[in-house]
Amino acid sequence: MFRLSKYHPRVVLWRALTNMGPLPVLARSRDAATWQNFWRTETLDAVFESYAKGSPLRDWFARKCVDLGPQSMVELGSNVGANLQALWKADSNLKLYGIELNENAVNWGTKNMPDGCGIRLMTGSMADIEGVLARNGVDGVDIVYSCAATMHVNDEIFAAAKKQALKVARKAIVHLEYNAWTPAEMQNGRNWRSSFLSDRWIRDYVAEYESMPGVTRVECLRVPPEINIARNIGRLWVNDMTAMVIVHLQ
Repeated sequence: MFRLSKYHPRVVLWRALTNMGPLPVLARSRDAATWQNFWRTETLDAVFESYAKGSPLRDWFARKCVDLGPQSMVELGSNVGANLQALWKADSNLKLYGIELNENAVNWGTKNMPDGCGIRLMTGSMADIEGVLARNGVDGVDIVYSCAATMHVNDEIFAAAKKQALKVARKAIVHLEYNAWTPAEMQNGRNWRSSFLSDRWIRDYVAEYESMPGVTRVECLRVPPEINIARNIGRLWVNDMTAMVIVHLQ
């Protein structure tokens, strides 16, 4: 249930239409630009506070990433930096960066970082990873990752992000996103997008990467259901579809 006193009516209405109730989602944008423009202009502290909360899923994801042995990581679509904070708590020696479309989220997240936390949030698009890092004096990272972010971008933006991630990452690319585990799920995802107004893209992440130059193998891990988040999004459920995909690089 939403606490109406904490949210602007516009936010309450949006979330009610897109997240609540047993009925299929009927009020999402099929156009990535619509979602991005909506999110880019978000300014409410209450919204940013809701995204800043920790969770067992964030902690699980952070431990899995730390096990890969990186020294530096960058998140695509970092929001206010909650995932990065989970990584920092798992290994405070990591150099951590976030690329975020919403400058207000960057400012809020930077202002509310824990004492001693050296996470750097940077404004920019995941389609411009190289440019954002270069402008901020960052010369590559060990891991490029996303968590519930590439599901909000269309194929053109994802292709640009993937191409640059393969250049920038030294060890691995990691996605915690909606993944098509079977061809049937991929087709269902396409039908779902055409039947319902949706801002979420389902992809076969293994197929996206397994034949790319420099990729040695691709792991696909199911998220433990007890720590996953089940939300009604029409024909697909998050805890049926979410995967942690690890793209190992040479």
